[in-house]
Amino acid sequence: MAYDYSELFKSEDGIGDTWESFYNDELTLAQNLLVVLKQTIFLPYDFYDIIAAYFMLPSALCKVVPYLFLNGQSGSGKSTVAKVASYLHGSPINSSSDTFAAIRNSLSGRKKAWAYRQGAEPGEVGSAVAVESNICMVWDDVSASTFTNSPELYNMFKFGYDKSTDKIIVSSRETGINIEFRCFCPKIFSSITPLHLDDRFKELKRRLIVIPCKRVEELTDERKSELGITDGNWQSKLLDLHGLNWKGFSKLFEDFWDVELAHSFITTRGILSKSVQGLGSQYRTISLDLMACGIASGVWSDDAEAVSRMKDYWDWFKKETEKSAGLSNLLRDFVNTEARNAKSAGIGLQLYTAQIRSQVDIWVQQEWLFEAPRPKDIKECLLDLGLRLQKGKWSKG
Repeated sequence: MAYDYSELFKSEDGIGDTWESFYNDELTLAQNLLVVLKQTIFLPYDFYDIIAAYFMLPSALCKVVPYLFLNGQSGSGKSTVAKVASYLHGSPINSSSDTFAAIRNSLSGRKKAWAYRQGAEPGEVGSAVAVESNICMVWDDVSASTFTNSPELYNMFKFGYDKSTDKIIVSSRETGINIEFRCFCPKIFSSITPLHLDDRFKELKRRLIVIPCKRVEELTDERKSELGITDGNWQSKLLDLHGLNWKGFSKLFEDFWDVELAHSFITTRGILSKSVQGLGSQYRTISLDLMACGIASGVWSDDAEAVSRMKDYWDWFKKETEKSAGLSNLLRDFVNTEARNAKSAGIGLQLYTAQIRSQVDIWVQQEWLFEAPRPKDIKECLLDLGLRLQKGKWSKG
């Protein structure tokens, strides 16, 4: 016999155990989202506002968006953050087992919507017109093999950050007819693997906003104090997402970006495109829509705060990833290639300082490095690779 248990999850007014029980109508949707995020995960760095601004992105209005990459070990809360995005957008959470075709069809279907357009003249009957919905893609537990085993999925990430270059053409196995697929949209994905440090995905790294996630026991005492938690009380401060009914939450986002707010977003983006200073060209390109969204949605109060927060983030990103991983990995691969070439030629490895400097300049031009590294950093990396400098040449031993 089957039973109806739905009444067990309702309070007297019918809204207990739903998102409405904590939602504050005096705050904006973005501000409520910030509250939820701060009760969902305890981050090692204060990037909650950047996550909230990203979750609020109106894809139909955006031109270039980065991808939000949640990276951390099991139990660090990264998957829970992805669930918040799923609830907000009413989108499914893709997994590593999903095929390119399934993801393609899902994205294409969710982009299609209808809107009512009023008649051009007074008294003229309006009509329904096809429009593009504001959507995002949420993907949990991605690994390096996800991309290496499916080049189509990697291409979707490689080209789907820029609306002007997001067209992918695939051939249908059933009909043999080419299918055009537009893969542009914000993408939120998580992994235990530091994909942003993997040299096989250099193109992906340039499109990422990386959010490191850690278990509570891995946080410093200073960070725990900033978050207002202790080893004994942090569990009680977490919001139980699974214990809440999120039905109707995505409707708030669907209704949020009305014509008035859309106009504000477009105007703000235009102002930022002419006024933003202090960001490198690559950082600037993938930050404009995000900053415009954060300002228009109320995450940040004005242009100055938005630019300051993004500068702070990119400064952290360069410090934490580029020096320790990007440069060293590029030099390692370069040295290994040159060593193989020297062995094939029957000579010992010898690399001139000018040759190395020229190669580093190429990496900067190709944007594999966001800025030119200091000579000291290059020297330290080469020494770590077991090379020694003698008379302007680097060699083994």
